[in-house]
This record gives sequence, C-alpha cells and structure tokens, in this order.
Amino acid sequence: MTREQYERVLPPLRDALLSAQKELQDRKTCALAVIVTGTPTAGRSEIVNQFLEWLDPKRVRVHALEKLRAISHAWPTLWRYWNALPARGEIAFFFRGWYEDYMYPALRHPRKAQREKPRAVERIRQLEAMLQRDGVQVLKLHLTVSREVQDERIRKLRADKLTRWRVTHEERWLARHYAELQRASEACIRLTGQPGAEWHVIDGSDPQARSFAAGSILLDALERGLRKQALPSPKSARPAAKLRSVQAEFRGRHAGKPVVDENYDVELEQLRGRFALLTRRGKFRKHGAVFVFEGMDAAGKGGAIRRLTGALDARQYTVVPVAAPSAEELSYPYLWRFWRHVPRRGEIAIFDRSWYGRVLVERVRGFAAPRDWQRAYDEINEFERQLIEHGLIVHKFWLSVSREEQLRRFRERDNDKLKRFKVDPEDWANRRHYGEYQLAAREMIRRTSTDDARWTVVEADDKKYARLKVLQTVCESIERTLD
Repeated sequence: MTREQYERVLPPLRDALLSAQKELQDRKTCALAVIVTGTPTAGRSEIVNQFLEWLDPKRVRVHALEKLRAISHAWPTLWRYWNALPARGEIAFFFRGWYEDYMYPALRHPRKAQREKPRAVERIRQLEAMLQRDGVQVLKLHLTVSREVQDERIRKLRADKLTRWRVTHEERWLARHYAELQRASEACIRLTGQPGAEWHVIDGSDPQARSFAAGSILLDALERGLRKQALPSPKSARPAAKLRSVQAEFRGRHAGKPVVDENYDVELEQLRGRFALLTRRGKFRKHGAVFVFEGMDAAGKGGAIRRLTGALDARQYTVVPVAAPSAEELSYPYLWRFWRHVPRRGEIAIFDRSWYGRVLVERVRGFAAPRDWQRAYDEINEFERQLIEHGLIVHKFWLSVSREEQLRRFRERDNDKLKRFKVDPEDWANRRHYGEYQLAAREMIRRTSTDDARWTVVEADDKKYARLKVLQTVCESIERTLD
C-alpha cells in the first residue's frame, strides 16, 4: 500500500472506528476482548498503539499479563484473564492473552506441553465460547513476518542506541526459535479457531497495509457487536407432577440423628480442632479450599459457616456472601464475580451462596432465560474442574430444611427484634416456590456432583446436627486430598 493510498483510506476508517466505539459505549450491547499475538518485530505493539490513537482511550484498557506470570501461579491458570475482562461497552487489548499459557510451555517445555495440549486447547475453546454467549466479542489477531524480515528489523533496532531497548531478551530468544514458534502458532490457530472466535492472520511486512487490515477487522468486530441484542428472560412453568415427586424424594432428608446437647459442645470442639490442624499442615499450603453453601432461606448456612471460621486464623480465609448481582457485575460475564474471589494456594474461600444461583434462584424466579441456566451446568463443571486442576479442594453443601421448619424459623425471626432483619419480602416470595427449588436442587446436584467436587446434602432441621455434619465432611474432604 502506497503512502498516498494509506492517507486516503485512513481518515474514513478512523472516523468509523470512533463512531462505532461511541455507539458501543452508549448501547453496551457487548464488550470486546482483542487478543494480539505474533512473531517478533511483526508489529504487535505498533498495532495496539495505533488503535489507542484512533479510539477514545477512556473505555480502552491494555493488558500485558505476562508480567504477572511469576505471581499468578498461586491462582488457577485463567484467573488473571478473568480479572482483566472488559465490561459491556468497553474494549480491552491483550498481548498474547490466555494464549500466553499455551504458547510459552509449547516453546520452553515441548514434551510437557504436548501431554497437556488437549486440555489446554479445551480450556481455551470453552472460555471463548462462554465469553461470546455472555456478551464478550473475542477478536484474535496474529501478526507475522518472514524470518528474513524479522532478522533485518532486529539488526537495525539493535544497531541504534535509541532503539536497542525495543528488542527484549525474550524477543531475541523467540527470534532464534523462529521455526518452532511458527509451528506452534500454526497449530494453535488451527486448534483454537471456532465460529465467532476465528483467527485473523495479518502480514506485518508493510506497516501501512498492516494497520489498515487490522483497523478494518476491528471495525467489523465492533459492528458485529453492535448488532447483538439483549434477549428477554422468559419464565418457564414447572409441571406439578414433577414437583410432587421431587418433594417426596426430599422428604425425610431434612432431619438427621438427634444430637444430645451435652455431647454437642464436646463434638464441636473436637471437629474444629481437627479442622484447624488439617489447614495448618504443610501439604495444605500447596492446595487451599473452596467451600460452597446453598440451601433454602433460614436453612442455617450462616451458622454452619461461623462454626467453620471459628476454627481458623482470620488471615487464612475469606467468606464471600453472594446476593443479587450489582449493576457493575451484570456488565460482565456471569462467572466474573466469582473468579474474583478464587483463593490462592493455601487459603480458603467460603461462599454463602454461589455461582449455583444461576440454576437455582435465577432458574426458579425466571431471572435467567432457559438457554442460559441450562448451559450453566457445563460451564460450572468446567469452572470447578479448573479450580481442582490447580490443587484447590472443592466441596459443596446443600442444607436441606423442611417447609414446616422453615416457616417456624421465619416466624421466630419475625418475633425477635434482633433477628427481624434476617427475613425480608424476598424470602417470603422464595418460600412460595419451595417445591420448584427442590426440583432445581435435585437436578443441580445430579448434574454437578463429581468425584472431585462433591455435593453433600445436610439434613438441616436440627441446626446442631447440621453444623457437626458440615465440619465432619469438611475434615474428611481435606484428609482425602492430603493423605
């Protein structure tokens, strides 16, 4: 592309990009995550800098997350990318992005990477498909030049004292392994391209043609994002016959063995001591844990959690109370607000309600469209699988309280000034859907309980029994991992 041609086509492209970005900010139909990869000197930095000149920078973020490589090993692989996702109406550029964790091992540790490649590819494809369904457009650009062009550009940059700094030690290493990088890149592009998240390979030999090609692709992605429409979330009826059968199945699971009051305090302290000692073992620092508590309102989740945390050093755990998503949280993909609270190795996160809200309250109350909560089972299983692969212990509790006991607790709280705040109109509204919640809980447990991320149904009509069972189960779960 000649200079004259470039100067003629550039102004309309810049105007169109800025206009599309402003419309995206106003309408917030989606977010745009742009992955930029490529060979050394192919123009990755130049392209991103060019975009920052063309766009309004207030709604644009740039992430070079390989800088976090050293500390990020304390969290699951995708943790740093989830925390950097753009909100609806925003654009984020990622140098390499989640392909950093695919390409770096492929080049540095090829034998290990070959063994782990199927899982790495699966993880990337699943992530990008889920992001698209949750309103994040994924645009992937790969810039490339021939080895001769690369070597000549590096030679010129290093020959000038003013530009020598541009060639990093890592880029020199990559340049020496040009053939290996090309093979790994071609395999990555072939394996991870999918509808809606295709790769765009751009020749970086001509800087002007490169800029125009990249800008045109970005404009097309923005225009596709603007065509997205938020669909309504219709309510769906639940057959009465199914509700009755589920209620019959759960009947008798609300009350456990009676706990003798004189023995309760002794058993409680023994279990808390056992739990505390397990979390202080050297092996536990290589793991960490995620404990999830779900159940009907007034099932005793808070009381069970307090008996757990009473055995721990406050610096070791975080309790994450989950309510209806805020306006900010709704502007991100569904799992974003939970990824933010994933613990690092050696620490514990306790979720008082969790990501299972999508297949419980959002399903029952019609806050999520059927297509969204139905796909959530697989997405949740994948999320938990990544936590487990990182070494975290994952265990989930459904506290099962009978309808009669729930009503008794509601009335008891209403009659106590100090506890009245615990029951609000939303709790009573959820109570009217008690049978539907039992159906949803049954399916949730059936479809998301795995050997490594188990559900335990806790008979919660007796609070003392429930608390002891939770502690006993937590200890056994940790022991299975550490022993």
